Amino acid sequence: MGSKERFHWQSHNVKQSGVDDMVLLPQITEDAIAANLRKRFMDDYIFVPWAKAGGGQQMPYFTDREIDLYQGAAQYENPPHIYALTDNMYRNMLIDCENQCVIISGESGAGKTVAAKYIMGYISKVSGGGEKVQ
Repeated sequence: MGSKERFHWQSHNVKQSGVDDMVLLPQITEDAIAANLRKRFMDDYIFVPWAKAGGGQQMPYFTDREIDLYQGAAQYENPPHIYALTDNMYRNMLIDCENQCVIISGESGAGKTVAAKYIMGYISKVSGGGEKVQ
């Protein structure tokens, strides 16, 4: 799929290479998955938006721009991101009036604490902060 050939549900706001969520491939076959991974690898677009930085440096994947991009968006509109998960959880909490839970697991040093901080920061930002955030 070339850069001009996008599905209607793919975001035009971000670089696109193949399909971010392989569940959305037209056919879910071993060949289709391999071709998608190959395309993304050749375009240098295999990434996880986690990166370690010394000194508490703000990473470009976790700015107010990303919060605005993911707030209220359907999960398939943007690349996979912890803000997509968090926004979905936050909206479900508001719609269903029920508590929500995110389970963060991984090995020591995998970024669990950092992930929790980004989740709490996102909720604080989109909820308006203040007394509503406990």
